Amino acid sequence: ASYAQGIGPTLDLVIPKDAAGRLTRPTTLVADAHKVGLVLHPYTLRNENPFLPADFRKGTDPDGYGDVFGAYRTYFATGIDGVFTDHPDTGLLARQEFVND
Repeated sequence: ASYAQGIGPTLDLVIPKDAAGRLTRPTTLVADAHKVGLVLHPYTLRNENPFLPADFRKGTDPDGYGDVFGAYRTYFATGIDGVFTDHPDTGLLARQEFVND
């Protein structure tokens, strides 16, 4: 924290995936970063099935949208401070939903 204000790791460092692409248990990265005063914005959440953890894919269309709001909820629940996304409109709506639940 003496030279940085935050970190932007891959989402897999926050919640790793198993061999089938399903999320496992969150790591201690968020707590560790916060403990030393760093904010954490992992990358990159997208709406399309191929970019989502297998738990949140829907249907058979590889380019179809999955349950991205479920994925956001799961990552936000780890305590991350924000997220990089290619769909800022979805990210904003998902964050508002998460905060207001």
